[in-house]
Amino acid sequence: MIQKLKNITVVFLALALIMSNMGSLAYSFGQTNMTKENNVTDYRPDKVIELRVTMKNSDCIKLQWNNVKGASGYRIYRSTMKNGFYRKIDEVCGKTTCYIDKELDSGTNYYYKVRAFKKINDKICLGLSSDILDATTCPPVVTNLHANCISNCFVELNWQTVYKSSGYEVYRASGESGNFTKVATLTDNGRSCYKDKNLKSRKKYYYKVRAFKELNGQVCFGDFSDVLTICTEK
Repeated sequence: MIQKLKNITVVFLALALIMSNMGSLAYSFGQTNMTKENNVTDYRPDKVIELRVTMKNSDCIKLQWNNVKGASGYRIYRSTMKNGFYRKIDEVCGKTTCYIDKELDSGTNYYYKVRAFKKINDKICLGLSSDILDATTCPPVVTNLHANCISNCFVELNWQTVYKSSGYEVYRASGESGNFTKVATLTDNGRSCYKDKNLKSRKKYYYKVRAFKELNGQVCFGDFSDVLTICTEK
């Protein structure tokens, strides 16, 4: 009887030891998983820096930034308000550190952020967003430039109004292959004409006009119109 009690006691002690070890194993397993999760977070790439505009026209903006070591790619975000909602518009992979945003509205301000990302197994680790970059698309090219010779020393230029422009610059040359000189800057948004006076009679003059957009301290110029040739009267 005594021996039987001893055997039962040994069994209970063994079970208690097993349960204790299982608890330690469970704790150790949890710690290991936590460490793995922390390690994934540790792979987060650095913040994108030097986000800048390298090219733009009336309907596209080209962005570029510095390479982030170890990044698998980059996500590009855009908003029409600096403190508004930034929507992911695209991403580039590998060592690509530039992006061309196309089909934009002319003379419009856009705001951009870029984030590097790194793929770890089936997880995506995102770095911090770059500083906000604001960029304005250029106004479109001036079209339908034409002129009326009012007198032997007076020419009136007219052209199609450019939507969302802040004004226009008028350039003139006195020879077909001569240098163009800016003769006027017009800042009245609704004004799409210019009167050029004190010209010489019976002389050919060459004109071209471009629109500009001024927004948030930036001035963006559109492409020049076709060159217009006109001869003053005798």
